[in-house]
Amino acid sequence: MKTLKLGTRTSPLALKQAQIAIDALQAIAPAVKIEIVGVSTKGDRLKSASLTKIGGKGVFVKEIEHQLLAGTIDFAVHSLKDVPAKIPAELTIAAMPPRADPFDCLVLAPGADLRAPLVIGTSSIRRQKQLAAAYPKFSFVPIRGNIETRLRKISSENLGGTILAAAGIERMGYLANLENAHLLPPEICVPAVGQGILAVECRNEDAALCRLLAQINDPLTAEAGRAERFFLAAMNGNCELPIGAFARKERADQWAFSAFLAKDRVSRGKTLHLCGADPLKLAEEAKEQLL
Repeated sequence: MKTLKLGTRTSPLALKQAQIAIDALQAIAPAVKIEIVGVSTKGDRLKSASLTKIGGKGVFVKEIEHQLLAGTIDFAVHSLKDVPAKIPAELTIAAMPPRADPFDCLVLAPGADLRAPLVIGTSSIRRQKQLAAAYPKFSFVPIRGNIETRLRKISSENLGGTILAAAGIERMGYLANLENAHLLPPEICVPAVGQGILAVECRNEDAALCRLLAQINDPLTAEAGRAERFFLAAMNGNCELPIGAFARKERADQWAFSAFLAKDRVSRGKTLHLCGADPLKLAEEAKEQLL
């Protein structure tokens, strides 16, 4: 087999996630050779700009997809939460490996108290709205950057804390060493659609590669990811609405589905928690109730 070219962003977390996929592939196909191709995306280049102003969902994905379509890379690894609800028809998400921790994590400054008035750094309106409801004394300022940058800004910008995806800080090995970190269950903060899931994307026409990648797919993760992305698409979630969804199988015959939606940047938003046997039906029910 030829050496496969894997496209990815070049942040430390993106490279770590690419390596997770490589390790999973080489565990089932030791002879496969994979070369990492770093891709600079618009979201990475414009580090200080608001994501909404530079294109919103997709700014970390589109340029990598362009290289897939052009044939300069063979497959790509993304954070599923960065992937728009609709991808090019020529491409497919061939695998979603086992999900990491799906929740948001509130990292406070040393000695900070959840009950105190705190300034929290986050550019996510979804996070701001839900945290404001749970902790009315919080106020928010926008910050961007990778995990390391945002953790440093707690001190350098005199913040009370910041909010990060637990999956990222866990994958980078930071979570165990953060003394004032608080995981936020969906009852407090419904996570972003697909948070904690890796999306392994390739061209539909590459049948042999699709079959290979399918071997690292985790069926439960993929079922949850499909339900969450159905909700995202149904709510026109590519338009930068403050939106979240989380599906989890709780036992053999029951799934839980949490959803959050604010219809604009001004409204407080609404959260639902549903249970049932089929996560797609729960996503449909959430759509009907939140429209």
